[in-house]
Amino acid sequence: MRTIGELLKRDLNQRIEEVVKVNQTDEETVYRELTEYVATESIREHYRTLFQAIAEMPAQPHDGVGVWVSGFFGSGKSSFVKNLGYVLANRKVLGYAASELFKQVIGDPRISEYIDYINSRIPIEVLMFDVSVERAVKTGQQKLAEVMYTVLLRELDYAEDHDIAELEIELEAEGRLAEFIEICGQLYRDQVRSTLDLTQPLPPGIPEELREAYAVWRIIRKGAQKIARSSAILHTMAPETYPSADTWAKALKPTPLTVNKFVERAYELMARRRPGKALVYIIDEVGQYVARSADKIDDLRAVIEQLGKEGVNRTKKRQAVMPIWVIVTSQEKLEEVVAAIDSKRIELARLKDRFRYRVDLAPSDIREVTTKRVLAKKEEAVPLLRDLYRQHQGKLNAACRLERTTRKSDVSETEFIQFYPYLPHYMELSIDIVSGMRLQPGAPQH
Repeated sequence: MRTIGELLKRDLNQRIEEVVKVNQTDEETVYRELTEYVATESIREHYRTLFQAIAEMPAQPHDGVGVWVSGFFGSGKSSFVKNLGYVLANRKVLGYAASELFKQVIGDPRISEYIDYINSRIPIEVLMFDVSVERAVKTGQQKLAEVMYTVLLRELDYAEDHDIAELEIELEAEGRLAEFIEICGQLYRDQVRSTLDLTQPLPPGIPEELREAYAVWRIIRKGAQKIARSSAILHTMAPETYPSADTWAKALKPTPLTVNKFVERAYELMARRRPGKALVYIIDEVGQYVARSADKIDDLRAVIEQLGKEGVNRTKKRQAVMPIWVIVTSQEKLEEVVAAIDSKRIELARLKDRFRYRVDLAPSDIREVTTKRVLAKKEEAVPLLRDLYRQHQGKLNAACRLERTTRKSDVSETEFIQFYPYLPHYMELSIDIVSGMRLQPGAPQH
């Protein structure tokens, strides 16, 4: 063994994602993230708590549906929630069930029992997205409810434009959506024929013979002329109600989306297009989105509060499988986000009640994860490193001792083998530096 790379179990040429994105869909990347995940005991305890809470929710519904996952950049919070989402949805990854891959990695019988119960008894639709990517670029004041509603509409195959979606929802409730789609195909098929995608599944209520027409509508409802063309379709469909091709377009008056309306629509549309399934939102970087904005924090509180209250009522009436969960990530703890707001309108106690479950990924976990995932040594390398340490123990500790600090800098034999080629206190220093930058975001970073 002549190089550091030959000492390590891991091939240094094997790619590690620098930033884990919750909206990553590449199956090879997802498989690698699942199978290489390292869970410390504290991380296992967090998973136990959350899986147990979700498993018990249908039988004992409550309004504490918010989960706040915090940890500074690189702490693994996105991996934590992403794995949670894949397990709850139990998606297939390269032909394997995500839950089975995760259970092998986590190695905890209780967690495995909760996962099996959830996958067999509680079908779940999981919506994972990064709020910084989904929010409108030009609309700085866009509400979180609007972002969440747009993602839901897209997932359930409605138009992302809220006005067009309202038209679809109303026609669907009246049993006239198929007729609308058929006329759309007749009017606009020739204009968009070259860009049709006939492979996507059809939503409930649209017959197979309208597959091409629905593919036409998917293109029309995204275009710049969507309002005018929708109005023309309605005129052809019901000329007695819409006497001219622009009647609906002229009468259209956009109404703002309230939190109550979003919550009602979320439960209503899930029951309509995903009957028998529960819904879980996983939203990355919410802390950055709401940071230093009392209005956005209050909006977040209102969304979680209403989803919980409405969910409890509907679950008890058997109108929903369970309340809708909202799991968010943030670099800051919940208390730190609220502390940055100099406003008495925000009551921390109320916000804490909404986020009953809080997961903070401690910096201490990073040491264990790093040494196991990246720096784990081959068995034959351990004796070589042990001999190397014993030969140079005195010189090593003398050369690497930190001055004017109480921080431990002596390196033990076990730590030398575990962290080689790094020094353990260098890793701790890096963690502390990044933690300090998180706690003082406006301070000079030097």
